[in-house]
Amino acid sequence: MKMHQVICAIILTLTSLAVSAQGATGKWSASLETPQGPFDMTFEFAVDGNNLTGTMSNAFGATPISDGKINGNDMTFVLSFPGPDGGAMTIDYKATVNGDEMNLISSFRNPPAGAPGPAETTFTAKRAQ
Repeated sequence: MKMHQVICAIILTLTSLAVSAQGATGKWSASLETPQGPFDMTFEFAVDGNNLTGTMSNAFGATPISDGKINGNDMTFVLSFPGPDGGAMTIDYKATVNGDEMNLISSFRNPPAGAPGPAETTFTAKRAQ
């Protein structure tokens, strides 16, 4: 009987390690409400040690993330793309993975003049199936 309990404990441990190793890796879907309507985006992440790489895709195309770091379930990364005035727009992200949900905070470093909406936004992404 004890051997059966040991085998069950090993299986449960290995299963939970596999689930936690998945962490941020993969595709995540999110949508923000804007004055122009919903703004849908997809994040795709890869993890290598403490390094995080990937892209954010939306109706305008795909943008690679930079400066990606991950520590347990917490991660940070940066998106930079051309702004409407020709200058670069840079957004810093902080995120926490909790199972199949990711809570994100995006903060504009340099919002374009007259940009609608807050300089900091909190939203949730769901793991894409």
